[in-house]
Amino acid sequence: MRHATRTLKTLTEAETKAILDATSRSGDDLRDHMILAVALGTGLRVSELVALNVGDVRSGKGAKGLWTLRAETTKGGKGGTTSLPERLRRKVSRLIKWKADRGEPLNSDAPLFLSRGGGRDGKKRGGRMSVRTAQHIFSTWQLRCGFDRRVNFHALRHTYCTNLWRLTRDILLVMQGARHSSPSTSAIYTHPTSEDVLQAVQNLPC
Repeated sequence: MRHATRTLKTLTEAETKAILDATSRSGDDLRDHMILAVALGTGLRVSELVALNVGDVRSGKGAKGLWTLRAETTKGGKGGTTSLPERLRRKVSRLIKWKADRGEPLNSDAPLFLSRGGGRDGKKRGGRMSVRTAQHIFSTWQLRCGFDRRVNFHALRHTYCTNLWRLTRDILLVMQGARHSSPSTSAIYTHPTSEDVLQAVQNLPC
């Protein structure tokens, strides 16, 4: 089976904690932390993440717990929904307040994540963040955190799916969370990682 031998690149628990802790301490700039938190908490692809509008995530002054993804922003144009952990929902509410304090636009079709210069729409400041910028942000923070290796942005989606499988052992739930069309696509996440093996052997007599 093709998927059975594929090696997944995911963040370890230690790497996940390190990068979330580091970005959360980055002064008054909440943007980078939220890009990574949303990716890890929803499994959105990078193109889907940068396509988010304020109206996709905001309900009144706070954040929605269930996001409806616009068809034109998703792979295959299928649309879909993603459910937020309560911790992430609170963070998104905080992001909305942070954006308001900075004077960033909060109309329903305004980008959730803004570029600091440029952006896809060509504005000098405040344009929608590009996929390349989001990828660069993740790469930069891996370097700052002293990671021994580098993984691409899609590893955050793999990490989401792997963690969901570890927590639930329910392949259909992983399939729905990842918005896969078939359980066989999600089956790759049921294979143990090197971190799983390391944890499993700790109580072996030796």
